[in-house]
Amino acid sequence: MQVTTLHEAEEALRSLDPDTLREMAYQLGRSHTAICRITSKLGEAAHVSEQETRDRIDALGPAELATILAPTAWVSVELHAHLQG
Repeated sequence: MQVTTLHEAEEALRSLDPDTLREMAYQLGRSHTAICRITSKLGEAAHVSEQETRDRIDALGPAELATILAPTAWVSVELHAHLQG
């Protein structure tokens, strides 16, 4: 079985359209905030607003976005490969 590395996942993400990367990162941020709200004793878990999240993500370049998304992509790629083979 061939294993995909985190580096390979990150490199593949860097080849995607920057707007797609930004939207992926934004949705990942929203998911993170939702999980924190579920598990937080404070309710809001001290996160910034969705607009501030979007603004911060919009300020990132493709390399930074790929680094943020790579671990999640890596898990998906490996799971898919495992299930196929």
